[in-house]
Amino acid sequence: MADSHERDGFHSGAVTARIMALASGSQARILVVDDDELELALVCDRLQSCGLDVRQAANGAQALELMGKEWFPVVVTDWQMPIMSGIEMTEQLRARGLQDTYVIMLTVLDSGFDYERAYTAGVDDYLSKKMPEVELLSRIHAGFSTVNLRRQLREAREKLAELQAK
Repeated sequence: MADSHERDGFHSGAVTARIMALASGSQARILVVDDDELELALVCDRLQSCGLDVRQAANGAQALELMGKEWFPVVVTDWQMPIMSGIEMTEQLRARGLQDTYVIMLTVLDSGFDYERAYTAGVDDYLSKKMPEVELLSRIHAGFSTVNLRRQLREAREKLAELQAK
């Protein structure tokens, strides 16, 4: 039987090590948002078993409150939730200027219109709720990589602006 970090021939330790290396410039903190307690626990447990620092919220309003107190490089959120949906949360997050946060939308919705709606709201990536662990970790890896690239680009632009001002 495979250990908890190896499933279906996939060893999550290698991907997790890459995520930790990417997150070293920021923090390996992930916020998971879902109103379904079982789904929330499953996703959080999967990520925590890989050594990631995971926080959780039951809806978009709680998530925004947490994000007002601390920065999360990656947010994994459900789309359909009471009080505030993942789409509404993402729109408010982007309206607040938090462009560096990478948002992964988890949902059972899968029409072209749904994808377009999510990307228009500012979602960075989109996954089915029943995705395999390798796919979730790969998308989280892409999230941390994107966050690092966005920060490097912003810093380079700031340095360029300083040089031009001299």
